[in-house]
Amino acid sequence: MTYKNTLLIGAATAAFAMPAMAANSVTDGARALAKGTADTGRGLLAAPGQMLKMNDGTLPNLSVGVQEFGLSGNVDYADDIAYNLNLSYGYFFKENWQIGFTASVQGEESDANFGLGLFTEYNFVGESKWVPFVGFSAKWARLGSDALDADSIALGLDLGVKYFIRENLALSFSIGADYAFDEVFPGGDDFQKTIKIGTRFYF
Repeated sequence: MTYKNTLLIGAATAAFAMPAMAANSVTDGARALAKGTADTGRGLLAAPGQMLKMNDGTLPNLSVGVQEFGLSGNVDYADDIAYNLNLSYGYFFKENWQIGFTASVQGEESDANFGLGLFTEYNFVGESKWVPFVGFSAKWARLGSDALDADSIALGLDLGVKYFIRENLALSFSIGADYAFDEVFPGGDDFQKTIKIGTRFYF
């Protein structure tokens, strides 16, 4: 009798305990799921902040093999609207020194100038996010206007500075001058001064 009573008491205890254990398991699972969802939500909300973090403390990296894509230009709303847009792709073949291709379009009134050529640029990298640079370009340029169509080789010199927001993103500002062997710049000139404001991407 004692053995049978023990079995009956054990079975009854197990029967009453199982629903409680199941309830605890469901509760624990729900808590874990809620915690995971909350953590995921916080992660998603934090992600844009991490992506848009403007300064990560990393110094510029312009080592061999780094590539650069540049977009720069300006618009002048003086007497006549004049614009200048420049695209560039460069490859760092030596540390801080790149070579690449450049394309440009600029215009004033009915004059439009198109350019395509090569450039080289040296960056003076130090222990700062500010990086001065000097660049030289040689390109073929063509002017199309109501009064004149001409093309020529143009040589350019740029002096500027970049500020690295992140290791792979910089803002740039430069002043320069271009000289052509014919009058191919807007307005029928063979010499022009330029101011360029832009962005540089590194990958």
